[in-house]
Amino acid sequence: MSVLATAHARLAERCTPLAAPGTDPDALAAVLAYAVRPRRTPDQLRRALLQVADEGGAQLSFGPERHLGEREPAASAADPTAAAGGSVAAAAPALPATVPSRDLAALARRHVTGTDLAAADTVVDGWLDRDCRIALIGDPGYPSRLAEGWPHLDVPTWLVRRGRADDHAPTVAVGGARRASAYGRAIATWLGEACSAAGVRVVSGGAVGIDAAAHRAALDGPGGTVVVLGCGHAVDYPRPHAAPGGLFEAIRDAGGELVGELLPEQRPRPGAVRARNRLVAGLADVTVVVEGGARSGALLTADAAAGLGRPVLAVPGDVRAPGSQAPHQVLRDGGAPCTDPQDVLDALPARPTPAAGAPDTAAGPDTTDIDAPAGGGAPPTGRPSSLPGALPPVHAGPGAPPGRGGGRAGGGAG
Repeated sequence: MSVLATAHARLAERCTPLAAPGTDPDALAAVLAYAVRPRRTPDQLRRALLQVADEGGAQLSFGPERHLGEREPAASAADPTAAAGGSVAAAAPALPATVPSRDLAALARRHVTGTDLAAADTVVDGWLDRDCRIALIGDPGYPSRLAEGWPHLDVPTWLVRRGRADDHAPTVAVGGARRASAYGRAIATWLGEACSAAGVRVVSGGAVGIDAAAHRAALDGPGGTVVVLGCGHAVDYPRPHAAPGGLFEAIRDAGGELVGELLPEQRPRPGAVRARNRLVAGLADVTVVVEGGARSGALLTADAAAGLGRPVLAVPGDVRAPGSQAPHQVLRDGGAPCTDPQDVLDALPARPTPAAGAPDTAAGPDTTDIDAPAGGGAPPTGRPSSLPGALPPVHAGPGAPPGRGGGRAGGGAG
């Protein structure tokens, strides 16, 4: 066995406990080795697959698959560069084009070197130490909702999962401002508690403010909650939530899950935090914008959901409050108003039956001692110039026409 084949076999063995049920450790090792190196991302493999299809390879098959450990015919067996760090090569039967993870692995193997395999080996422990599992696109452990539109849409090539959640449960995304008003937090709590009690899973970005209120409210209900991280699983962010005894630990203890697409040590840079919100929208049947300013990332989450043709709702607020700008923009663009948790349940593809003891949604949120929404000044009009274009007309409900497709924008919490 060549040096390259030996290194790959070792990495595949290390990936065995990391692979989610139904994910091939050998394929995971190839994709990870490709993506871990600087200036490479898993999404480059998706774009390469799409290019193959556009050039006539509709089956997304690469002809002879190249296996690690087999050199190009022209490479010299005495060439140490070809053995330890050269491109992998040689022939084997093409893998079925109906399995995306196999196509990704076949393409990755064409470019992976010994240096890549060594770099990937150093990353695995960051996930294993936190009991994470990774599912590749199209595998049984990868949520089918999130995979919708792949490879034409910017869907993550893999999903890193810590905890376990029912991928088939009806799901609502609740999002909004970090600097939330007491009113906004109370509404997020009302929605999160009522939806979870009805068996609906609540997904959000794990940030302080609206996200945290929705997560906490959903903890004790049968629906539960899922956090989409804007950083790697080995990064403690936000610190109060990631600390021992914090929100994230409570979510895992309650049977919830932390998911993401980043390498374990990747910091929460603005681009990554914004990009995670396309996952929030992709994992949900319905998206609700509770509160946020004119630049709120919740608008981009709404954009991503609308691009998928899924219902987008918004909570009306005080017209004088800056925190009302994001939900009111969604309403102007065709989103449906959310004035009661039942509005969310009615927008789901299949309406869940409220569990015994579920809170009365008509009772409204507990607003005892809650101040009016912060920021009494009149908000500026229009969308900021930094946001490209206007939010597309959003899908107001299951029977309404979908909004603009194709755009699956990312965004951070507002």
